[in-house]
Amino acid sequence: MKKLFTAILACAMMAGASASALAENWVVLPGTSGVKVDTDSYVDGGILAQMTLELPAGGKNVISSMAFNREDNTYRIATLQMPSKDGKMETKVYPDNPENWSKILPNTLGKTIYTHYVENPLPRFTNPDWVTLYKEEGVRFHGSEYQIEKNTMSYRDGYATFWMRITYPWKDQNFSAAVYQVKMDVPNKKVQTLSMTEYDYDGKVRSHGAGSRDRGNIEPDTPMYKVYEYVNHALRTGQLKMVTTRHG
Repeated sequence: MKKLFTAILACAMMAGASASALAENWVVLPGTSGVKVDTDSYVDGGILAQMTLELPAGGKNVISSMAFNREDNTYRIATLQMPSKDGKMETKVYPDNPENWSKILPNTLGKTIYTHYVENPLPRFTNPDWVTLYKEEGVRFHGSEYQIEKNTMSYRDGYATFWMRITYPWKDQNFSAAVYQVKMDVPNKKVQTLSMTEYDYDGKVRSHGAGSRDRGNIEPDTPMYKVYEYVNHALRTGQLKMVTTRHG
């Protein structure tokens, strides 16, 4: 399993056609050349996350369902679809045995997947409560709204973590909304974007990836300052309380 990614790419060079039709919503994985994730296949079980990927090589493609373990920073191949010598797609299922799990190493494809989809998962909400904090009145983005999901806000050691959504009613923007996971240094008025997910007007994910490690200042008279005021008010009034578990 240590070199399984290399083996997958080698298999793709054997024969066969693209398997894109097998998935419902391919999204390019940031930082790669043509690797895609089927966001409709994404399952987040807390400790375990699983998704289906398309890996191209030599003009061919293989489909791999992969599982990741957050607790011990490992991954395994769950299933692999690859072309056989006669050109037909064959599916191989790998059992969930300890020997089939491998450590995620730096500067590998596995680490890239882990960074963008496991450390920074796709937004998933149960009974969300979006609160509109700011409505853009400018000509270009007229009607766009900045919203915060109040039920999943958390606060620990001076940092508030929450989901923020910007909706775009005008279709000339080519996407309907962007959802950000945000980490806010409340005492020092600084903010960091942990991840960003764009959606089209059918509700499908257009792009997803980890954000920046940089923390910028929250400037007055900006939409983010309105968000800061809401978070700070929630802290002062006891609506947002300290938690002891990581929000994700």
